[in-house]
Amino acid sequence: MRRPHPIQWLREHPRAADGLLAALVTIAALAAHLFGESPADDPDEIDPTWWTVVLVLISTVPLAWRRIRPMTVALLVVTAEVTSLFAGITGAAFLGSVIAVYSMGAHTIGRRRTRVMAVIAVMVVALFVAGWIDGLSLIDEFVSTGVVLVTAFVIGDNLRRRRLHVADLAERAERAEREQALLAEQRVTAERTRIARDLHDVVAHSVSVMVIQAAAARRNLASAPEQAEQALSTIEATGRRTMTELRSVLGVLRDDQASAGTRLPTPSLDNLHELLDTGDLPVSSTVEGDLEALPESIAISVYRIVQEALTNVRRHAGPVSSVDVALRIAEGRLRVDVTDDGRGGAADPSTGGFGLRGMQERVAALGGSIAAGPRPGGGWAVRVSIPLAEPAGPLVGSVATENVT
Repeated sequence: MRRPHPIQWLREHPRAADGLLAALVTIAALAAHLFGESPADDPDEIDPTWWTVVLVLISTVPLAWRRIRPMTVALLVVTAEVTSLFAGITGAAFLGSVIAVYSMGAHTIGRRRTRVMAVIAVMVVALFVAGWIDGLSLIDEFVSTGVVLVTAFVIGDNLRRRRLHVADLAERAERAEREQALLAEQRVTAERTRIARDLHDVVAHSVSVMVIQAAAARRNLASAPEQAEQALSTIEATGRRTMTELRSVLGVLRDDQASAGTRLPTPSLDNLHELLDTGDLPVSSTVEGDLEALPESIAISVYRIVQEALTNVRRHAGPVSSVDVALRIAEGRLRVDVTDDGRGGAADPSTGGFGLRGMQERVAALGGSIAAGPRPGGGWAVRVSIPLAEPAGPLVGSVATENVT
């Protein structure tokens, strides 16, 4: 088992760290008091006794509670050290006061802290005034002590503000992440709802055709068997196509619980020219193959994919000189390429937005694959491949976001 790093352990156990700090300062203060200069060396110093030891302990031991009661600790420690110096007792020599004042700045706020600092300042001034009355020239010690205590307090207060700022940034980042995840889920749900609505229109149309053809076959079964056979063939083809479309989306969509609303006409490739001839983009198109023979589910999805790709060009590509849209049917697959020469190639392809996710949802529902990313030499490309034949097993679409050649 790996042992924790000492610094990390102290950060995770602040009470233990404070106790250790208080113990070290106490040992140093007692050593200076008991084994320092004797009265023979310095007539101003007095012999260690039980009450001098207690006074030294009061100036150091409370540091163990410096985070819990910082203002009380500061008052005790400074009072004890000022009293020790006034009485000529060697001890922590204001080390405990520096730590206590720093802790008060780092862990307290408000007017009470200001009043405590004022009391401490009065005690320090009184100490040096008493020394001056006693004939000692302590101006250098007074200035240096004041600077050290003020500096300790300011450093502690700045660290407290920094901790609060870091905590606030972390909270904001966590909240933004939650909101982004929620928004992403809402966008995906909205996209799936739209796919479900498009599919509803397709299925409703197919079922209507099948009902009409079944009625025609029933009426002509005896008098016109050839027409009845043709109607039954149409029912079979329509049923197979509808089953394919249903199976392609049932693995992706959830139950559509959206409330009914006003629906626009279902788009298809017949309306593709409306996307291309908007006038705000220099779009050129290439079509190879009979698009009218495509199943309606594929036609709707391809329309949406081209629509989203062109929307991304408008949002992210910047100035472009050419945008190429190509639809090709070959080897039983429909290939859709949307390329531009804008600045989208400078983007990080791993940070795809909701539009790309929506395209991936549609392509995966059809058992196809999609690659989107920067082009060599600049620009952006979206390349989609969708099978036209009915899959033999469960549909599993693949998506990729990478450099596209």
